Amino acid sequence: MDDRIRSLGFRLASALGLALACQPAPAQVMYRIKPLGVLGGCTVQPPVAHGFNKKNQVTGTACNAHGDEHAFLWSNNGTAMVDLGPSEVGSTSSGNAINASGQVAGSGHDSSGYFAFLSSGGASLKKLQRIGTEGFAFAINDSGQVAGGSGIVGQYLTRAVVWKNNGSVMTDLGVLYDYDYNYGRAINSSGQVAGLSGYSTEPYSEATVWQNNGTPLFSLGLLATGSSSAACCINASGQVAGSADTQAHSHTHAFIWKNDGTPIQNLGTLGGAESIAHALNDSGQIAGWSDTVRFLKPHAFVWLNNGQPMKNLGTFGGTSSQANDINASGQVTGWAYLTGDAAVHAFLWRNDGGKIQDLNTLIDPLDPMRPYITLTNGAFINVAGDIVAEGTDSRTAKSGLYVLQGTILALSPRTLAFGNQPVNTTSAAKTVTVTNTSAKAAAITTITLSDTGAGQFASTDNCGKSLAGHGTCAIKVTFKPATKGAKSAFLDVNGGGGGLRTVSLSGNGT
Repeated sequence: MDDRIRSLGFRLASALGLALACQPAPAQVMYRIKPLGVLGGCTVQPPVAHGFNKKNQVTGTACNAHGDEHAFLWSNNGTAMVDLGPSEVGSTSSGNAINASGQVAGSGHDSSGYFAFLSSGGASLKKLQRIGTEGFAFAINDSGQVAGGSGIVGQYLTRAVVWKNNGSVMTDLGVLYDYDYNYGRAINSSGQVAGLSGYSTEPYSEATVWQNNGTPLFSLGLLATGSSSAACCINASGQVAGSADTQAHSHTHAFIWKNDGTPIQNLGTLGGAESIAHALNDSGQIAGWSDTVRFLKPHAFVWLNNGQPMKNLGTFGGTSSQANDINASGQVTGWAYLTGDAAVHAFLWRNDGGKIQDLNTLIDPLDPMRPYITLTNGAFINVAGDIVAEGTDSRTAKSGLYVLQGTILALSPRTLAFGNQPVNTTSAAKTVTVTNTSAKAAAITTITLSDTGAGQFASTDNCGKSLAGHGTCAIKVTFKPATKGAKSAFLDVNGGGGGLRTVSLSGNGT
C-alpha cells in the first residue's frame, strides 16, 4: 500500500531548521509544551505520532530499549509513554489510531507473522483474528471497532476487514473486482469504512466504501481520465475525502464524496498540477496541500465546504507548506517554510479570517521549555485545539514529540510591577483581566497567590465559579510589603483547560 500512496503524490515533510521566527504573540489562546519523551531511553530516532484524541492521549511508533520499533501510548497523566509490545525481542509494531477511550489499533510483526492488534494501554496487546498469517489495522472508532486488512500469504490477496469488538468473528468486507489488495483505512461511529482496492503490481487503485448496511463494498469511482483513487478519511455523515488522478497516473486532485448520490467532487488545486487531501472533519471541511505552479511550490490548503474554492494558507515567507490535520472547528495545523527555505516551522490556522501563525510564537512566555524547543511540524489538532507537534530541543539537538496544551482562559497583563511602596502601607490596585477565549462557559476553580512573597500581595475578583463564553472578569491585586526589600509572587488562575495562566507580581518595600 505504501507504494500506491506514493504514486498518488503524498509527500513527507522533513524538519529542516532551528531558527525561531520573531513574530509578536497574539493576545489569544497560548500553549504550554509537554514533551512525550522516549521508550526505554532509546534516542536513536525520534518517536512518530499517528493518532491523538480529545483527552490529549497520543499513539504512534518509537524505538524501545532493544532498538525495536514499537507502538506506544502516552496518556498525559504525568507517566512515561508505554511500550504496547509485543514482548518478543526483534518484533515491531505501530500504533496507527486511537479512540476517545484511549484504545489503540495498529499493526505488528513477530515470529507468528504480521498481525493487527487492539490495546487498552497496557504492555500486552491483543492480536486480532486474521486470514492466513497477515493482518493490518489502520483505524478505530469510539466503540472500539477496528478497520484494516487481512491477507493470505502467498496468494497476494488482502481483504478489507472490520473487527467489531463485540465478541463476533472478524467481518470480511470482501474484495472489489479482481483487485488483489483491499484495505479499510478509516472508520466512523456508524461502522462505515472507507479505504482502497488495487493491484500490487500495477499502478491502479480505487477508493472504496463499505456502508455497514448489508450492501457490498463498492467503488467511489475515478476523476476525468484518471486511473487511480484512494480514500483517506470518513466522517460521521459517511462523507469521504481522498485523492484521485485526473490523468492516467498523474495530476492527482483532492476529492470529496458527499454520500448523497452524487459522484466524487474534484476540489481542484491552488493553480498547480496536483493536490492531496490529508484530513476531513464532520462539517465536510478538508485540509491538505496543493501545488501552486505546475508540480512546484506546494502550499497548505483548507476547503471549507462553503461553495468557495480551496483556500491557500500560504507560508512563512518560504516556498512550501502543508496542512496535516483539521479539527471540528475548522482549525488546521501543519508546517511551513520560513523565508529563504532554510527552516520549517509548525503552524496553526485558527479559521478566524487571519493568516497561519507560527506555533513557536504561541507558546506561553512563562513556559520554561520555550527557550529550548523549536516546533517544526504540527501533526494533529483535537477538538479542544490542542496539538501534537514535532520539534527539536537545542540542548540536545534531538528531535521529539510534544503536546501543546492550550489555555481557554487568557490573562492580561502577564506581569504587574508595583514599584516602591512604604512598608505596611497598601498600594493602589492593579487589574488583571481574565478572558474566556472559547464559546462555552469555562469553570474557574481557584484564584490564588503563590511563591515566597505571596503574603505581601492580596487579590479580590468578580470572576465567580464560571465565566461565560467569550466573557471577561477582573482580578484586583494590591501590594503591602511587611518589610523592606524586593518582593515577588505569582497570581495563579486555575480552570478552563490547560495552560500556565500565571501573572508575575513584583514590588519593593521601602
